[in-house]
Amino acid sequence: MTPTRPDTPETTAAKKRLDQAAAARDQAVETAQRTYWAAVKAEMEAKNLTQAAIAAHLGFSREHVRKQLIRYTADQ
Repeated sequence: MTPTRPDTPETTAAKKRLDQAAAARDQAVETAQRTYWAAVKAEMEAKNLTQAAIAAHLGFSREHVRKQLIRYTADQ
């Protein structure tokens, strides 16, 4: 196995930048999920589709739809 290089200021800075990029990615994914499930919830509340119809159309189980709605729209 190849030995690891000792940490240098450049590698420490690179790791910090990667951590920041990962945090930004995680935040973007969370925002996208909240937007998506809010749209699903809006269609249900408008009575355009039932939860079963949404689940069938999206290819999810009803339980998955229910859990995601709770997870991503509980504070709305």
